[in-house]
Amino acid sequence: MEEKQKRAVLLGIAFLLPLIFIMVVFVTTYIPASTLQTNFNFVYATCSQGSAPYSYYCSNHLNSRYDVISGRVTELELSNDLDSDGDGVADNDENYRTRLFLHDTANNISEEISLVEAQRLTLDERITSPDGVAVEGEFSGGGNFFPFVRYSSRYGYYLTQGSARQPLNLINADERNYYRDDFLFLGWVIAP
Repeated sequence: MEEKQKRAVLLGIAFLLPLIFIMVVFVTTYIPASTLQTNFNFVYATCSQGSAPYSYYCSNHLNSRYDVISGRVTELELSNDLDSDGDGVADNDENYRTRLFLHDTANNISEEISLVEAQRLTLDERITSPDGVAVEGEFSGGGNFFPFVRYSSRYGYYLTQGSARQPLNLINADERNYYRDDFLFLGWVIAP
């Protein structure tokens, strides 16, 4: 009888170890992400080209269009011959559409704002907020998991601090499947 009990205990341990491992991964990964907070909102710009929801070369255009100078969003004047994507067509003729947003980190929502509203805010343009939270992007590649199951490429943005990550609900996030270049982080709002 003792031999059967020993085997039962060993079998029970063999089944419990994977469950314990899964619980440890859950506790160290998901619980810190659910408590991730920052006291700072941020401003970002998006870009689309014509009617498409994203454009591969929008980051060049956004970087040529906006800057943060002395804590204020500044719209830079584009020269008539600027061709940020190098395709032989000036940016003024490319139909780039840029928009500015204020992201409320407490509620994880974005609201479109005008350039004038953005210029009223004082920004810290460092990627890490004064309380140590960062905005980071991550690409997940597409492919096949099983012969008939496909998943698409996706680029998403997250609030991060150490190993904690919380996905950001940005405008057009569902449309952003491959190109990550239609987003420009401008800065953390440190004063209204």
